[in-house]
Amino acid sequence: MKAYAITEAGGAPAVTEIEIPEPDEGEVRVRVSAATVNGFDLAVAAGFMAGFFEHRYPLVLGRDFAGTVDAVGPGVADFAVGDRVFGVVSKPHLKEGSIAEYTTVPVESAAAAIPDGVSDTTAAALGHTGTTAIASLAPLDLDGATILIVGATGGVGVLATQLAVAGGARVIATGRTEEGRALLEEFGAEAVDYTIGLDAAVRPLAPDGVDAALHFAGVATEISPLVRDGGVFISPLLYSPDMFGDDRLQFVPIAAYPDRATLERLAALVDAGELTVVIDREFVLDDAADAAGAFGHHTIGKLVVSTGG
Repeated sequence: MKAYAITEAGGAPAVTEIEIPEPDEGEVRVRVSAATVNGFDLAVAAGFMAGFFEHRYPLVLGRDFAGTVDAVGPGVADFAVGDRVFGVVSKPHLKEGSIAEYTTVPVESAAAAIPDGVSDTTAAALGHTGTTAIASLAPLDLDGATILIVGATGGVGVLATQLAVAGGARVIATGRTEEGRALLEEFGAEAVDYTIGLDAAVRPLAPDGVDAALHFAGVATEISPLVRDGGVFISPLLYSPDMFGDDRLQFVPIAAYPDRATLERLAALVDAGELTVVIDREFVLDDAADAAGAFGHHTIGKLVVSTGG
C-alpha cells in the first residue's frame, strides 16, 4: 500500500510503498478515505516523541482517520466489513498511522461509526482534535466563566470555541486574520487580533483577568498573566509545571486519549448541526508532505489528506 511513512530511525517521512497491515485481536483494518495532519505528526517526524513511545518501522504518520472497515480481527463483534468508521489511531507504540491507504485500530478505544449525514472528510477531521477539545474543557465549570482560547482558529481551537460557547462560557478567542476572527465571531466568541500584542488585545476585554486560558498556540509566559489569580491554565503543549512557571494558577496539562463514547458524542453533535468542523484545505496522498508543511502556517481549521479509499 501507499503510505506517508518514516522507514528508518532518523529518516524523513515520505510517501512510499509498504505492506498492508493485518488487524490484531480487538482491531479492525480500515480502508482509509481521509486523514488529517496534527502537531503530533510533526513532533514524531522531528524525533520529539522518541522518549515517549516505542517506534517501529516503517512508521506511518497520522492519527485522525475516516474510512470503511476492510477486515475484522479476532474478538470484534461491533463492526463488520463495509461499516463506515472514524476515529484515532491510538496504540502504545507508533507504527500504524492514518496517512495511508490502510490502517488498523483498536475498536474499543479508537473507532466509532460515522452517521449517514456526516462525510468522511468531516469525520476524519474530528477524532483527535475533538477529543483534545473536550479534554481541555473538562476541568472547567463553563457556565458563566470567561475563557481565553489562544490558537482558536486551529483544528482544536475551532472545536473548543464552539463547545465552550455552547457550555455557557464567555469566550475570548485569538485569530490572526480577519477571516479567522469572523469565523470565531460566528461561533459566538469575542475575537481579538493577537498581532497587536496579546495583552493589548485581551486586557481591555478582561481587565481583572480571565478565569481560564486554553493554550493551543503561543507562548505560555505571555498568556498566563492574563489569567486572574487562582485561575486555570490548560495546555496540551506543556506536560510539566516546570515548563509553565506561574504558581498563581492551577496548571492542567492535557493528554487526550480517545474512547468510543467521546467519538460518538462528537459525531452526534456534528450530525445534529451543533458542532462545525472547519476544513482549510485538502491534499491527495502523494502530496502529504505539502500538507505537513502547511501545518501551523495560519491555517483555519484542519488540513485533510484524501487517500482515495
